[in-house]
This record gives sequence, structure tokens and C-alpha cells, in this order.
Amino acid sequence: MSKKSTGYNAPVLYRAFAILEEIARFPSDLGISDLSRQLSIPKSTAYGIIQALIEIGALRQNDANKLMLGPTMARLGNQALAGINIRSTARPYMDKLSEESKVTVFMGIFDEHGITIIEKADSPLELKISAPIGTRIPVFAGAAGKVFLAGMRKKMLDKILKERSIQKFTENSITEPEKYRLELEKVRKAGHAYDFEEYIQGVNAISVPLVPDPWGWPAAALWLVGFSRSFYGEKLEQAVDATKQAAAEIEDILKDTTVTGVTINKQG
Repeated sequence: MSKKSTGYNAPVLYRAFAILEEIARFPSDLGISDLSRQLSIPKSTAYGIIQALIEIGALRQNDANKLMLGPTMARLGNQALAGINIRSTARPYMDKLSEESKVTVFMGIFDEHGITIIEKADSPLELKISAPIGTRIPVFAGAAGKVFLAGMRKKMLDKILKERSIQKFTENSITEPEKYRLELEKVRKAGHAYDFEEYIQGVNAISVPLVPDPWGWPAAALWLVGFSRSFYGEKLEQAVDATKQAAAEIEDILKDTTVTGVTINKQG
């Protein structure tokens, strides 16, 4: 791994990336001793770095204790694709969804600090719900939060639910961890999430994952937001079906144009 000096010195980070790059070159061939020897890293140091990378899902071990890249790396790769391809590919579909459903369509990505809106198609109606691109919303915010958390590895989800209390945005918010887990299980099985005035009073939403990786983590999500007095019942269900169809078509396009090694699994 080549590196350019910036005046900062973080040897552990350089070693961690060197380990990741070496494992990417030789997946399932290297153990801790092999990496220590090949990279001239003390075995105790290599062990500590590798255990931390396993803990966050960046690495995993097979039955022979050989190492390979883990689901976190696939997720980050997909999110890198999101910044390059997904916005331009998804925008025509978002415009169509907005025009047909008469609600606002958002697309966002997730990190440990929350959800960031990276694209939107406003409702064509004069009275609408909107937010600027770049707006950040909380981790537990409505349907989009459910979609991202439902695709999360159990250990990571356990950590979030242990360290953070689920915010009570409205009287309809699900704030008890066990009830929230049950809700996420429904989302996993259905492939979409609902929000019935749980994030904003008087507002309903649906959300669908976009470009899930092989472990189910979405690189992004689409969510449609409308006033609860008009966006409910059959209209809501039609929006779910239309959004799932749009997501599948977006994924097909990205799959055809992607030239990286990241595999896109269709969902829903």
C-alpha cells in the first residue's frame, strides 16, 4: 500500500489497511502468522488489529482460521457505488414515483451517525413535504431507519440498541427495544418498511432497500413521504409495489454497468 505523508502519523491505521489489502489479494489463504511475517508486523500487533477488524465486520475467518474480507467491506464498497452511480440511475425512477404517487421521494445512505439524504424528487403538489439534499435524519427515523437497521448484522444492531435509546418522535413511535426488534424482523421478511406517523405527526411513509449487499445491508434506501390523510391504505400499498419494482430495475441497471467485484443481490 502506497501512502503519501500528510504530516499525520497513525501507524495502526496504515497497518490495518495493509492487512486489508493483503487479504483482498489472497482471500482465504492467510492467517495471522502469515500476515505478521509478510507485512513485518509483530504477531501480537497483527492479532490485535485483526480482532478489531473482525469485531466490526471488516474481516471474517473461515473454518481453517484463514481470513477474508467481511460484510462491512462489501457495504462500504456498495456505498461508494452509491455516490457514483445510484443517484443518476435512480433519479428518473424517483421522478416517476413522485409524479404517480403525488408524494415526495427521498434517497439516502446510512452511517452510525444517521441517515443522509443524497437525492430527492419533490411531490408535484403545491402542499408537500420536502427537505434539502444533505439533510441528516436520526438513525431511528421512521421507515428509512427501519430498512437500514433491518439489514444490519445482529452484533452491530445489538450494539446500537444497547448504546442508544430509541427516540420518541411522536405518540406512535416504537421505543421499546424488543418491540422494535420485532418490527425489524417484519421488515426483513417483507422487504419494505412502513411509518404511520411514527417520525412526524400527520405524515406516513414507506421505504424500500436499494442495492443490498450479499449480507442484506442496503447501500441506500428509497422512501416515499406523504400526509397521512391522503397517503394511506391502497395508495400506500400501490406505492410499496411501485417502489419495489423501481428498486429492482435500478439494481438491474447498476448490475449491468458495474465493473467492480461487488455483487448485487436483488431483494423484494
